[in-house]
Amino acid sequence: MILHDLRYAVRTLLRAPGFTAAALFSLTLGTGSSAAIFSLVDATMLRRPPFADADRLAVLNITQRTPREGELRRRWSWERFQLLKRTVKSFEGVATSSNNVVTVTGSSNPEPLAVEIVSTDYLNVMRAPLVAGRGFVEGDGSAGATSHAIVIGDDVRQRRFGGIEPVIGSTLALNGVPFTVVGVAARGFNGVSGLAQAWIPATVAPLVTYRDYLTTNQNFITVIGRLRRDATIDSARTELAILGAQIHAERPSDADTPQDEFSATAMTLNDARIDVVTRRALMLLAAAAAMLLLIACANVAGLLVGRAAARRREIAIRLAIGSGRARLVRQMLIEGAVLAAAAGALTIIVTAWVMPFLRVPITLARGRNFYGAVGEFATPTLDWRLFVFTFVICACTVLLFALLPALRSTRTAIAADLKSGGAAVAGGAARLTLREAIVGLQVCLAVVLLVGCGLLLSSYARLRQAPLGFDPDGLITFMIRPSEVKYDTSKAPALLGRVLEEIERVPGVEAATVDGCAPLSTQCANGALRIVGRPPTTAADAPTVLRHYVSPNHFKTLRVPIIRGRGLEDRDRAGSPAVVVINEAAAQRFWPGENPIGKHVWFEDAPAFGSPETSAEIVGIVGNVAYQPLNENAIQPDFFTPYTQFTYPNRMVLVRATAGESLALAPQLLQAVRRADPDLALFDVQTMEARAKLSWSKQTFETALFVIIAFIALSVAATGVFAVTYFFVTSRSREIGIRMALGANTGQITRAIMRPTIHFALPGAAAGILGALLLARTMRASLYETSPLDPGVLCGAILVLIAAVIAANYLPLRRALAVNPVDVLRSE
Repeated sequence: MILHDLRYAVRTLLRAPGFTAAALFSLTLGTGSSAAIFSLVDATMLRRPPFADADRLAVLNITQRTPREGELRRRWSWERFQLLKRTVKSFEGVATSSNNVVTVTGSSNPEPLAVEIVSTDYLNVMRAPLVAGRGFVEGDGSAGATSHAIVIGDDVRQRRFGGIEPVIGSTLALNGVPFTVVGVAARGFNGVSGLAQAWIPATVAPLVTYRDYLTTNQNFITVIGRLRRDATIDSARTELAILGAQIHAERPSDADTPQDEFSATAMTLNDARIDVVTRRALMLLAAAAAMLLLIACANVAGLLVGRAAARRREIAIRLAIGSGRARLVRQMLIEGAVLAAAAGALTIIVTAWVMPFLRVPITLARGRNFYGAVGEFATPTLDWRLFVFTFVICACTVLLFALLPALRSTRTAIAADLKSGGAAVAGGAARLTLREAIVGLQVCLAVVLLVGCGLLLSSYARLRQAPLGFDPDGLITFMIRPSEVKYDTSKAPALLGRVLEEIERVPGVEAATVDGCAPLSTQCANGALRIVGRPPTTAADAPTVLRHYVSPNHFKTLRVPIIRGRGLEDRDRAGSPAVVVINEAAAQRFWPGENPIGKHVWFEDAPAFGSPETSAEIVGIVGNVAYQPLNENAIQPDFFTPYTQFTYPNRMVLVRATAGESLALAPQLLQAVRRADPDLALFDVQTMEARAKLSWSKQTFETALFVIIAFIALSVAATGVFAVTYFFVTSRSREIGIRMALGANTGQITRAIMRPTIHFALPGAAAGILGALLLARTMRASLYETSPLDPGVLCGAILVLIAAVIAANYLPLRRALAVNPVDVLRSE
C-alpha cells in the first residue's frame, strides 16, 4: 500500500507542475541554506581535528587568576614543561610545539618555511603518519652535533627534492644551520598548527630561532597531551589543578599582582581551536538559516493548505466511500515526503556546487583564543555528515510542513463539500484563516532576518567608512625573519639599516620603514607605561600601550601627519639621547590639557628604555593610526621609538610606491633585501589594501551570508503573500464582479483585496519586530558602532517589508481589477 501511495503521490505532483515547482523551490532554498551553514559549523566546531584518536588530544595550559581579569590561560616555558612531563599521570604522553617561519638557506633561492619546533615525543603524541624514515629520538639535536634531525612534510619533499627517493639522509639548511632529513610525514599532516611543513627538535631552537628558547621564563610554548585510556578530561583537570600549583612553587611564573594565583588545566583540542567570537558568529548564521528553513516550510505548508482546499471534493468522496482519515493523512504525508526527498537531492547538488566558494575567513576561524598555536582545520567538505544532516532536516520538514495541512484537510464537512463541487464553501474561510496564520509566521520571521541584516549592513558600512589614520594606497608590506642567533638586538639595527637603504634605491619606491606589525593587525607589541615624575604604581595598574620600533621615514611612508613637535630623525641613533614620538590618543589620555613634549617615559621590564635612568624624551605628537582591527579598539596609545636605538631583527617592512601597482615591485624588493643579506627571504608579501580587507573579512563574511539569507527569506515570504492574495482573488472573482456591477470603484476593490493581507501581515510584522529586538541584543558583540535598537534600521526593515508586500500583491490586484462584471453577471 505504501508503494501504491508513493506512485500515486508522484503522479499527483507531476499533474500539478506549478505547485510542485514552487514547493521544491522553497524547500531547496531552505534546506540548501541550512546545509551550507551546517557545513561551516561542522568544519569549524563539530568535526574532529584530522588526527588519529583526536578526541583524546588535549591542550594543557597554565592558569593565572588575577583580581581584575579573573582566570587567564597561559602557555608554558621549556623548564616548566620538563617539570610537567616528569609528574603528570593522566596523559600517556605530553609534547610541546611552537610555530616559527625560518628561511631555507644554502641555495640561490632562499625561501620561507613554516616549521613547528617540537619536543621529542611530539610526533608520537600526535600519531603523525610517516611515509618514510622515522620520527625523533632522544639525542636528536644534542649540543655539539654537526647536523641535526628534521622531519619534512610531503609537499617539501616534492618541492625541494622533486619527490625523488630516497630523500632520507638529504641535507636542508635552515637559517644557516644544517639539518639531516630523518623522516617524511604523509600528505595532509600539517601538525597541530595546521600550517607546518617541517618539524625540528626544540633542543635545536637556540641555534636556529631564539637563543634563550630553553632557558627563558616566558610562557610561549604550546603543550599537547594524549589522555590515557582510563583517564577523562575532567580527571586530568583535577590532577593538573594540583600539579600546576606545585610547578609554580618550584618554577614561578611572572605575576602581575601579589594576589595572583597559578595552577594548570586542560581542554580538548577541539574546544581549544574555537573561541567565543567564532561560536557567536556561526551560531548567529545557524539561527538565520534555521529561520529561513522555517519560512520555507511555512511557505510549502501554505501551498499545501491551498492545494487541499482545491481537493476538498476529492477528499470528501474518498471519505464517503470508506477511506479512513489515517489513510488520507498517510497519503498526504507521503506526498510531503516525496517533495522533501526531491528537495534533499537538489540540496546535495546545490551544496556540492557552492562548496568550493564556502571558505571560513582566517579572522573568523582562527580566533585569538591564546590557548596555543592551534589550527582551525575549517575547510567545509561534502561528506557523510552533510548527507546525514540533509536527510534529518528533510525528515523534519515533512513533519513541519505536511502534517498540519494533512490533519486539517481531512476534517471536512462531507455533505457540504460533495454539494459544492469544489466551489468555495463556509469551510474555506477557516482554511484561509489557517493559511493567513502560516503566512503571518513567514512575515514575522522575515522581519527578524531583515532587522538582523540591516544591523549587520549598517555596522559594516560604518566599519568601512571608519578613518584609518594612514593612506593604504600604494603600500606594499612583507616580513623579514633573520636568524635571531645570527642577528641579536645589538646587530639588528645595522641589518635593518642596510635593508632600508637597498629598498629605497629601488626605482618606484618613495619611502620605506620597519615596524613590529602592520596597521589593522593583531601582532603589535605592547608594554607597561611609566611616566617620570609621577607617583609609582604597581605593575598591574600600569597602563598598557603599543610599542613601535620604526625608522625616521615611518610617518612619511604611512602619510601620517605630525601634529606637534617633530618626528624621528637620522640623528636619533644609538648613543644619542633616547627619544619617543606619541600619537594623539596617548597625549589626550596621559597628558590631558598639557603639552607632553619634553616629558620622559619608560616601559616596565622592557629591554630598552626600561628604567627612569634610560627613559625616553617625548619629542613629537602624530596623528592616530588604526593599528588594531577596527572592531577591536583600533585606536590605542602608540609610542614610537627609533629602531636605531633598539629593535628586534624580525620586522614588518612597509614600502610606499610612487605610482602604479605596488605588488609589481615585489621582485625588485626581493633582490634589494638579498643584497643586504643573501640568506633573507620575503614572508607574507601583501598590499596594505589586502591586509585591510583581511582585517574586516569576518564582518564581510557574516554580512554577505546574512544578506543572502535575508533576501531569500523575504522572497519566500513575499511568495507566500502572493499565494494567499492570489487564492483570495481567484476564489472570490464572482464577489468582485458583483461589487463592480454595483458601482465599487478601483480604490474600494483595492482596499478589499489588501484587507486580508493587512489582516495577517500587521500582526506578523509586529511579532517580528519584538523578535528582532531580542535578536538584536544577542548581536551586540558583532556590531561596530551600531546600536542594536537603531531606529533607522527598524524603519528600513519595515519599509522593505511594505515594498515586498505591495510587490507581492501587484499581480493579484491587476487580476482582480481586470474582472469583467458583465461576464460575471452573464455566467449567473
